[in-house]
Amino acid sequence: MTWSCQAGSKRKAKELWVDKYAPRSLAELAVHKKKVEDVKKWLEEKLMAPKQTVGGWTLVLTGQTGVGKSATVKAIAADLGAELCEWTTPVPTLWAEHLHANSGLRYISKLEEFENFVEKIRKYAMLCPMSITSKRKLIINLIDDIPVTSGHAAFARLGKCLTGLIQSTQVPTVISLTHYHNSESNDTATWNSEDLDSLLQGSGAHKIAFNPVTTNSIKKILIRICKEERYDAPEELLHQIATSSGGDIRHAIMSLQYYCLDPRRHSSALATSATCAGSKSRNSLVPRQESYGLSSVLPSPCGRDETLTLFHALGKFLHNKRETNCEVNIDLDPFPLQEKLRRNSLKMDVPEKILSQAHGKVRTVADFLHENVLDFIDDEAVDDAWVVLSYLSDADCLLTGSPFTSYNSENMAQLIAASVAARGVLFGNAHVAPSRYFN
Repeated sequence: MTWSCQAGSKRKAKELWVDKYAPRSLAELAVHKKKVEDVKKWLEEKLMAPKQTVGGWTLVLTGQTGVGKSATVKAIAADLGAELCEWTTPVPTLWAEHLHANSGLRYISKLEEFENFVEKIRKYAMLCPMSITSKRKLIINLIDDIPVTSGHAAFARLGKCLTGLIQSTQVPTVISLTHYHNSESNDTATWNSEDLDSLLQGSGAHKIAFNPVTTNSIKKILIRICKEERYDAPEELLHQIATSSGGDIRHAIMSLQYYCLDPRRHSSALATSATCAGSKSRNSLVPRQESYGLSSVLPSPCGRDETLTLFHALGKFLHNKRETNCEVNIDLDPFPLQEKLRRNSLKMDVPEKILSQAHGKVRTVADFLHENVLDFIDDEAVDDAWVVLSYLSDADCLLTGSPFTSYNSENMAQLIAASVAARGVLFGNAHVAPSRYFN
């Protein structure tokens, strides 16, 4: 009996398996046992510690999305019989929506809501709540996500709020901090997860890093779900879902449910996988080269969608974020460059890969960069503006008279023009204008 045919009513079909099969006990967790033991040991020690203990009450769990950080805390809290006081980021409200639906009421930002939540748990934790049996209630605070801020002033407020919580709380507090890849980070934000990680540890928080869930662990969970749903999924499909999920157990479960809704997707997914495998085997004798054309970003049938919006991709080039500490020993460099030609490493993927993920037209990319780049160059850096515009002029010459306009076309002039425009902006803008976000 398959899910798509005989699994039950429409209500069941609409139920998300990530919620239905969320781990209810420690045995159901897909997280490595050592990580679970470390978190449980820390929580047990803090729950039994006297209230007069100063500092050391905050635990930071780091790792990519879907590796079981929050699920581990919830399962341990249930196992210990502790009450969970949880913060989850509210659904954002647009300013226009607020004016339309709540005229006359004061608008409260997500950062302000978070500050109010932290103030409450700091204030009421001092009351030392007791249970009916006159024993101290076991309470664990869980901050499942941190509000996104943009601008140095907002980040300073967030840092002050978290620092105050870490230094004053007397209740075990767990902060789940998701680490994103550089290509997934928000260009408009002036901080990333590593910055916040360092701030929390510097304030006295203990850190436990979670690794991506292993392929075998994900397959075991998927097999158990198939048995519960009475669905006979092919072994090849489960393996492909587990492999392409990138260690994200939630993503794997959602992919499985997606395919179980329509069995015809199975043959398509497996056929695509077989085609890719055959292509790799035929090209095994050809020297491997890094290519960032269209073929390099075709999504796996079960994998993540790596497509970027065009404005997201162009924002990466304009903001031009680079590493701050990248000192190179000139004596050891086989090809030393002049000081004016040196640049720090980029905090992003190579420009060609970003362009291919955006799937934008080359003419649109060049025109957009040409129109907006001067706003991102320091007002005093006239030479930088000259260099950038010379590269954009070269790109424009390559585009002149060509009938092809899509980046994913195989026209070499188009590919070169897009690369020249993007790399010219990144290289020429050696003095990036300071952030212009205000809070």
